[in-house]
Amino acid sequence: MSMTTGLAKRQRGAGFLLLIVLIGLASFFGTIALKVGPLYLNFWTVRSIMEETAQQLDPTQEGGVRGIVTSIEKRLYINSIENIKGSDFEVERIDGERFQVSLAYEERVHLFFNVDAVVSFSHQIEVGPE
Repeated sequence: MSMTTGLAKRQRGAGFLLLIVLIGLASFFGTIALKVGPLYLNFWTVRSIMEETAQQLDPTQEGGVRGIVTSIEKRLYINSIENIKGSDFEVERIDGERFQVSLAYEERVHLFFNVDAVVSFSHQIEVGPE
């Protein structure tokens, strides 16, 4: 008996059951990524909107709290963010010219059967002269 014949008998590929399990796992994680991914993309967009507002807006000249919320609302509309409204933002005066803008919210997305994913987001910035 040669050595190659003995090795060939012991070498086998992945079985059908292993292949089904791998396809199932890939489908499971792919479904989660495709359902939860857009939630994170929306949050990153909202976060960048908040950061842009903090850099470009002077609240003393733009109307204070209402000016901040209006600026954010306009940017949300331009970026087609429909699940977050201006009323979801909390704006508090820190001192005479500085404001703290914070946003905290949760989103729920249906994954499959009776399984949902709940993702919570929060971000805060300071608006005004430094």
